[in-house]
Amino acid sequence: MSFVQLVSAFRLYGADVLLLALGVTLLTSLLKKTVMKTVNKKVFVFLPFALGFAVYAAYRILVTFSLTPITDDLLLTLESGFGCGCAATLYYIVYEQFLRGKFTANPLLPLLDFVPEAKREEAANALLSGTKGKSEEEKAAFIREHLNAYLEAPMSEEELLVTAKTLAKYLTSLESK
Repeated sequence: MSFVQLVSAFRLYGADVLLLALGVTLLTSLLKKTVMKTVNKKVFVFLPFALGFAVYAAYRILVTFSLTPITDDLLLTLESGFGCGCAATLYYIVYEQFLRGKFTANPLLPLLDFVPEAKREEAANALLSGTKGKSEEEKAAFIREHLNAYLEAPMSEEELLVTAKTLAKYLTSLESK
């Protein structure tokens, strides 16, 4: 999708739909990080659309003080609700593609997906601070010694060796820049 197509998609919807879509995006992210942590990730493809329908219908009911939006004007409500879901999905894509990675403080954090989420930041900080000022071999040894403490199931010796060498090489390349 080119930038022009992205901008024209935003122009297609009205201001009310775009503002509601922002709320749907925030609500979807909140649900994803709290109540729906264990839900299959495929659900989050359809969640913005379902929430978009519900939020837009509730908005139209509150604005008109009647049930007309879901009885007589159902097609219009469904169309705008779908647009709300589309815009919410576009907001999320823009956030993921352009903003999310820019705020990562620890460069190891994105590489430690195999560490449970609850311990990921702690592991990234411990490994980064423990390897500062060391040679690449010393970094690999440190990582190999300390990484299993943050895992639910320990890695095999071969996996641990490869992971430690890879992370050490990555950290060394970052320091040389």
